[in-house]
Amino acid sequence: MSQLSAVKQQLASIGNDAKTTAGGLAGFKTKFSEAVNQVQATIGGSAQGVDKDMIQTLQEAEKQVNAAISALQQASQAATRFASSL
Repeated sequence: MSQLSAVKQQLASIGNDAKTTAGGLAGFKTKFSEAVNQVQATIGGSAQGVDKDMIQTLQEAEKQVNAAISALQQASQAATRFASSL
């Protein structure tokens, strides 16, 4: 197998793995978002300031999960396109 074919296969594999991982994270994000909403509903009105910190931390994590999903989807598309062009 030529080096070009090997690179093409590796890129295709990376593209598929990134797509699969993004899909898994999307499923996790749904459950995580539900948990964040439940926590917010439960502790959101407490008199302690730590509830706000906890909710903000969870919401920031949720944003980062969204960013990871987006980055993996973009990486998948880029790797697949590049592999196809070889």
